[in-house]
Amino acid sequence: MSTRVKEVMTTEVVSVGEDTPFKEIVSVLLRTGVGAVPVLDSTGQVRGVVSESDLLVKEADPTAVEESHPLERHRRRVERKKAGASVAAELMTAPPVVAFEDTTVADAARDMRRHHVQRLPVIDELTGRLVGIVSRSDVLRVYTRPDEVIRRDVLDQVIAKESAMDPTRFQVTVTNGNVVIAGQIERRSLIPLLLHAVRRVEGVVSAESTLSYEFDDTMIASRPYFGGA
Repeated sequence: MSTRVKEVMTTEVVSVGEDTPFKEIVSVLLRTGVGAVPVLDSTGQVRGVVSESDLLVKEADPTAVEESHPLERHRRRVERKKAGASVAAELMTAPPVVAFEDTTVADAARDMRRHHVQRLPVIDELTGRLVGIVSRSDVLRVYTRPDEVIRRDVLDQVIAKESAMDPTRFQVTVTNGNVVIAGQIERRSLIPLLLHAVRRVEGVVSAESTLSYEFDDTMIASRPYFGGA
């Protein structure tokens, strides 16, 4: 079963309002030791996220607001706006990349990587209100799963359920998240498919096979066919 965001997220979330001043945001980040905070409107809904990167523009290029060019790129236009910003609503990155409580940890990790963010506000799917926050360190908790739990998932979920094979034909060992599968499989072409499924099990660091096979169907697939007249 896939771990959901609600199982690993932090529920005590530091946030700021849309009209929170620049200096107060800096103080919040320094006091709490977080790198970004959600920005909420008066109803408690997440409108954006203010990060250290958003705030750093003013320090790195304080006179950017004085510049303007009709052909400037969108990124430069955003930087100029943030350099002259004074409250959260002007500083925040919006719309925010968010997660729901039932979002899988794997999907949350993919969104973080795709959007180059370190944390995602978690919102209630019905109300849109903030209920938590999930960070990169939170999603990495799946790698603390015990080896025996991972082993059972490989045997019960991957081999027996997903692959519809007899788990008694396989010997699965897991050491520090590294999985090795031994035994005999029916067809050689099934080995990479099985390893692909094993690598998707939460907590698996690597997956290798020492499997033998009854039938090498890869030789038939690669052999050219010459038809006769």
